[in-house]
Amino acid sequence: MTQAVKVRLRFAKRGDLRLTSHHDVMRCFERMIRRASIPVASTQGFSPRPKITFALAMGLGIAGLNEVVDVELTEPTDPDELKGRLAAASPAGIDWLEAEALEPSARPPRPAWADYEIPIPEARRQGLATALEGLLQSESRIVTRRRPDKKRDVEFDMRPLLLDARLTADGTFCARLKASPDGSVRPEEVLECLGVRDLLDDGAYLTRTHVELAG
Repeated sequence: MTQAVKVRLRFAKRGDLRLTSHHDVMRCFERMIRRASIPVASTQGFSPRPKITFALAMGLGIAGLNEVVDVELTEPTDPDELKGRLAAASPAGIDWLEAEALEPSARPPRPAWADYEIPIPEARRQGLATALEGLLQSESRIVTRRRPDKKRDVEFDMRPLLLDARLTADGTFCARLKASPDGSVRPEEVLECLGVRDLLDDGAYLTRTHVELAG
């Protein structure tokens, strides 16, 4: 039986849980770990926190089908046993997919890119296809990111951060976006460039189907 003090897990976040913020998801995970009696390690200092590291923050309203989180433990534990204990303590909407042992010296998970998708109504597909063709043929597309504190807006070129995009035959828009410390673009910003950002206000939602880690 494999034993590990660091475990990398892949999980899905679906249903109503997509409406929770990343901060609330982190608190939910802490509660799950306590309920499952997982021997999780804690940080040092005046406000110790469980050593739980997500590869990529989960945006409010976005479902995730293949997310990544690392958990550091205080004692060796079998990854599959850990996954089973978490599954038994998890609320509806959290599904545990994989668990693998890591070396004690392993670095925290670093994202390289992520895949997103959203269904496009038939009446909007031709317009999106035309806008997408223009975007993919362009070498640069400057967008403005508005900061929540409203103190400073940031302009950046999103085109190099859009690694791939397509509209499938069934009307699903799929995009692969760079997600690394040296640059990233939000899926909502891509939708705005394509003129379909309003779909999110009308009830459609994004799904992050995969998070790829840097080697």
